[in-house]
Amino acid sequence: MIAAMVALLLSTPPAPLWAGYQEVTGEREVPILGTVTTRNRTWFLARWDRDGDGYVLRQRTCGVRFDRVMGVGVKLPDRLLARLPVQTARFVPRGDGTWFGEWESGWGGEDLDADGRPGVTIEVDAPMCGGRIQVASRTVSRAQLRADGEVLEGGVVVDVTQDVLGASNACLRSASDDTREQHRGWMRLVPVPPDSTCGRWRTDEWPARRGERTEE
Repeated sequence: MIAAMVALLLSTPPAPLWAGYQEVTGEREVPILGTVTTRNRTWFLARWDRDGDGYVLRQRTCGVRFDRVMGVGVKLPDRLLARLPVQTARFVPRGDGTWFGEWESGWGGEDLDADGRPGVTIEVDAPMCGGRIQVASRTVSRAQLRADGEVLEGGVVVDVTQDVLGASNACLRSASDDTREQHRGWMRLVPVPPDSTCGRWRTDEWPARRGERTEE
């Protein structure tokens, strides 16, 4: 166990900044259509700092994208990204060369995007029922990472609780429900220059991506 921990520490460079990418998929029940698959992708910059016998990951979100499902698309407001708090997770050794971390993020009924409405306003692009809904969201993420040279990579499970606080029209009010979902996928971090910013790369050139299916 000690030898494995030493080897992992030696293989993890003390990079001051990392570019991270996370992709998760889940399932959602849709009336008439049945079960559909959803996919959510997140880009972020992070610090990975030694902390006792573990590490602390501090990540700042640079972008979030949801795939369209049955012709329906949703989008978070761009101004929200700058207002999201830094997410912090402590990763501890598992004894098998991996590191496990758990963290919580999200928002409640406060007007986080400062648009005068509760929660966060999400734009819904749908052929017959588009508009805006206001939501509160809470996520609990659990990840297990392993070092592979200069890369940190592993699986992630995300439990998402979303409560609808309001909607811009009757159609969305009737179609939008509170949801409790679990998403599974992977996350990856690679070291980048210390002066890197969220705008340094296009999303399809983000350093931590690894050739997965894209829909830009």
